[in-house]
Amino acid sequence: MSTKNFFGQIGSGSTDLNKKGVADGQSNNESSLWFDDKNDQDPWLPNLTKSQRVIGFFLMLLLGIFCFLMAGFLTPVLILKMRKFVLLYTMGSFFTISSFSLLWGPVNHFKHIVSYSRLPFTLAYFGSMMATLYSALILHSTLVTLLFATLQIMTLLWYLVSYIPGGLSGMKFVSKFFASACTKTISKTLSV
Repeated sequence: MSTKNFFGQIGSGSTDLNKKGVADGQSNNESSLWFDDKNDQDPWLPNLTKSQRVIGFFLMLLLGIFCFLMAGFLTPVLILKMRKFVLLYTMGSFFTISSFSLLWGPVNHFKHIVSYSRLPFTLAYFGSMMATLYSALILHSTLVTLLFATLQIMTLLWYLVSYIPGGLSGMKFVSKFFASACTKTISKTLSV
């Protein structure tokens, strides 16, 4: 399958579909990709092509990672720079969740995160974001801010892990593989 078929026609935002909704030259397996054509009809961003969505997704994700890294640099002086830490940390969370919104389309993503199966995550995530901001900017409590910031990153990880193929079992497999590789490397390097 070519990149052009996966992302659609460059600049047009759509592919030529036959009556079954399958692009010409593609099988049914190829048409049921993670990235389907329903995203092209998002009312808020109707003219974005799939390639523009993917580029925007990665840019927003990189902005989120950058904000998390900058907040991490402030961790040693957390008591002195609490507001900067929380703002960077929350911006990182916001950019990360917004990257998925840009990829799927804002309306489609909103419908998804307020669906019955995702509602607990949505409440926990946005509640922890608001509580983190409130505890840092209004309460000025370092301990409470750290508690809510930890909850915020846990809910964000919950969101990201839920989209890994295989879910939690896939994550366990990858983490066991990584831990095994690290253990072998360390035991070969350090003779303890």
